[in-house]
Amino acid sequence: MLERQRDSMALSCEYEYMNEGLVDDELKCSICYHPFVSPVSTVICGHTFCQKCIETWLLEQQTCPTCRRRVLITNFEPVSTRIIQNLLNRIPVRCTSCRQINIERGNFNDHKDQCFKRIISCSFANLSCSWIGKQDELSQHELICPYRQVKPIVDELQSQNRKLQSTIQKQADQINFLLILLNNGKPMNQNCTRDDFCRVFYYSSNEQEEPICSMCRSSNKYINIAVHHCDGGYLCKKCYQTYYPS
Repeated sequence: MLERQRDSMALSCEYEYMNEGLVDDELKCSICYHPFVSPVSTVICGHTFCQKCIETWLLEQQTCPTCRRRVLITNFEPVSTRIIQNLLNRIPVRCTSCRQINIERGNFNDHKDQCFKRIISCSFANLSCSWIGKQDELSQHELICPYRQVKPIVDELQSQNRKLQSTIQKQADQINFLLILLNNGKPMNQNCTRDDFCRVFYYSSNEQEEPICSMCRSSNKYINIAVHHCDGGYLCKKCYQTYYPS
């Protein structure tokens, strides 16, 4: 219910055309009969519509609303002609919230961000404050908002939680490193103990790729290997120094 109420109120800070009848018909969509919004044209027949209008239309039928030729959404491209965009952006509109007039449509988003009558949420909405109202009422509400008093406590708890999560992650990485170093009962070491064939330092003719570090999963040349086990598996110098500093 609250979400629907917010959606409904959010619509109150929109615009209406001041003299829509004076707008050239060539700048109007033949689906909604209003000036184009994000206009797109089909490469099949060249007819132009609002992007949302034609997307909704094509959900029901794959034909051009004007000439009825078969079209798909992939047949449409945005209208990028500067003169068309300029004409649309300069259409004068009125804010339905504060009733300010003669706002160029292309500048309405800037006005909307500053409109003192626009509907906004409390600054503490992330703490579950359900207040919504006009922007010029926000400061008065926040003076008595109960969530204002608990915000410093919540911020401190969140900070402590982030530090704890970081510590847990570091400990998990350290444990993972030690398990890799133990290598399922075959601990890695710095020396090559095989006289015949070492899977880390020597390759058969069909093994062209460099070996992969068991910790960071990056490939390394043998000179960057810190410890290994000849039957397979190694740790690169970067990982070894990070998790087992000397």
